[in-house]
Amino acid sequence: MRWLGKYSDQISVRWRVMIPLALLMAASGGALTTFFLFLFSGYQETIVNNRAAQVAGSAVSVLHAVHKTAEVDRFIEMLEKEEDIDQLLIVDISTGIITAGRVEGIKVPHVDGMLDTDLSAEIDALRRGYLPAGQILESGEYVSYGQRVICKSTEHGHHDDVLIYVRLTKATTTALSSLIVQKLAVSLIVGFTLVMLIVSKLIYDVVLAPLAKMKAIALSEIVDMPAMMPFAHRRDEFGALARNILRSFTTATQTAHQFARQAREDSLTELGNRTLLREELPKILEYTERERLHASLLMFDLDGFKSINDTYGHDVGDALLIRMAQILREVLGDKALIVRLGGDEFAAVHVGQDSRAEAYQFAEKVMDRMTRSLELGDVEVYAAASVGITTFPEDGREPDLLMKNADLALYRAKSDGRGRVQMYRHEMQLRIMEQAAIERDLRAALAEGQFVLYYQPKVDLRTDRISGAEALLRWKHPERGMVPPDRFIPVAEKNGLICDITEWVLLEACRQLRTWLDAGLDPISIAINVSALDLRRPDFTDIVAATLVHTGVSPKYLEIEVTEGTMMHDVDHVIGVLRRLRALGIKISIDDFGTGYSSLSYLKSFPVQRLKIDRSFVMDMTDDENTHAIPQLIIDLARNLGVAVLAEGIETEEQRQRLLSMGCEEAQGYLFGAPVQVSSFTSRLKSGQAMDSSADDVSGAVSVA
Repeated sequence: MRWLGKYSDQISVRWRVMIPLALLMAASGGALTTFFLFLFSGYQETIVNNRAAQVAGSAVSVLHAVHKTAEVDRFIEMLEKEEDIDQLLIVDISTGIITAGRVEGIKVPHVDGMLDTDLSAEIDALRRGYLPAGQILESGEYVSYGQRVICKSTEHGHHDDVLIYVRLTKATTTALSSLIVQKLAVSLIVGFTLVMLIVSKLIYDVVLAPLAKMKAIALSEIVDMPAMMPFAHRRDEFGALARNILRSFTTATQTAHQFARQAREDSLTELGNRTLLREELPKILEYTERERLHASLLMFDLDGFKSINDTYGHDVGDALLIRMAQILREVLGDKALIVRLGGDEFAAVHVGQDSRAEAYQFAEKVMDRMTRSLELGDVEVYAAASVGITTFPEDGREPDLLMKNADLALYRAKSDGRGRVQMYRHEMQLRIMEQAAIERDLRAALAEGQFVLYYQPKVDLRTDRISGAEALLRWKHPERGMVPPDRFIPVAEKNGLICDITEWVLLEACRQLRTWLDAGLDPISIAINVSALDLRRPDFTDIVAATLVHTGVSPKYLEIEVTEGTMMHDVDHVIGVLRRLRALGIKISIDDFGTGYSSLSYLKSFPVQRLKIDRSFVMDMTDDENTHAIPQLIIDLARNLGVAVLAEGIETEEQRQRLLSMGCEEAQGYLFGAPVQVSSFTSRLKSGQAMDSSADDVSGAVSVA
């Protein structure tokens, strides 16, 4: 029975009720039919006997009621016409003469050929009392019945008593009785069917129909209260089930509303989130267009948020985000849609008459509030925010386009520095398209050998001899021509291709140095620039070492230049990488020194051999002694730290002499030569010439990183 329970669980309740009911109906009908046939098989004999007695009884009644022989004869004749009556005779018991019937006037047992011998003998035996009257006599295919009757006088004379003799044909009587029984059977079957239909209807109304309705209600996405309430008021199992379903739907609805709210709300700031912005922005734009107003989308990003998180912890960072949300509410008001996009990014949608001007005013108010000292618990922090703004319908009509435009404006604002507000301009999109094209072509450039190295000399100011060179990357695009590094290096850093490019620069520079050494030229050091992404690579030191081994170049001839800003990305990790490089014998230089945010305490930790004074400080030097302060400060700092110093961007002899008088030992700039191709630089190495007015490249010295 285990398999029955297993499969019954897979059948719906309707069929689990209907199938047993149908089987019960079939079994009941079969049992009733069998019982009826059993009764009919025994009842046929009774029917025949009763028929014979009935016919005899009818004749008796006529004899008692009718006094005329003619009327008796007509009645007897009428009865004899019935199919099952073979003989109906009235016999005078005293004389044995048949007084009525088909053989009237014959005396039994004298038959004279009118009666068969068996019939005549049977009648005579009944008349004489040899056979008992009032009982059924069976002989072959016939059934006989005799009844003695005391009669009154008739018009033919007085008769004391007579014998009424009836003989029926069994087959005919049985057939007639079968017809009656069949009609009865049909009536019983029809009645049984009606009863079962009524029972089925009751079961359907009481069980199946409520189940079907409950199933439909349970499967529906919303509660049909009019359909549910009749069930909820019931006191039976369906009522309990309906009440449970109502409670379940109520709980599910509350949970769904809670999830829907959570899906559109930022739990930390209790502002909306990106999902809410995507849902509401199309509605706001539709309203704005219908009312002929203007809308602006502002995107905010906290500057230096990661540094605050790392310095003070995430609790302070969360408090800053909450304060930012509070400031946005206070400045923009309740009419603006304000959301937190994620991380330290926020967005707001404002609708007004002059949305662009109003949006700019709002942004400046937010900036003013954010640039003040903010007390977050026990911590006082200084924060700033960058803002990107786009407007509807001037900058676009589609929500996705406006979000993209605002993001571009925000990116431009952050690129320009901290605490900037940037309105969207269409050339930003053109710049993005150009960057996408550059990104696509960069991969082919590396594979197809479109990159080339230019070399700019470093000069010892004391001897005027070339002391080294800086390898600078150039891209000879087959269609765009010479692409400046400041156009493709940021793209390469963004998509991660800068690491592959740095490997190529390292290998190519070391190969060239090996070529110069093999040619017998005086050995010089070659400096290459590396990015923050390069320093984050766990295998960067191994790559540098393997390249030196592969090209046969001594580590003392390789110099790694790192910008001041690059060193401040994950300081501890950068210090570890630079120390490993220094352990190999490689020189480390800080490029563009004085323009970054490094502190003196960090500077003491870096394994640095050279500081490079940024060209901006050299270009600012005039006869005014105040303009010499920063270069002099850097030179003195380098001397105190025991490291060398090199000045970039020297273009005049006056600058050279001033730097030399300050104690600067090396210099680099157009006064000594612009970046040139390897053939030109090789010629200068052979000639030993330090200063050369000719140059292959006048686009400026922009390095790989």
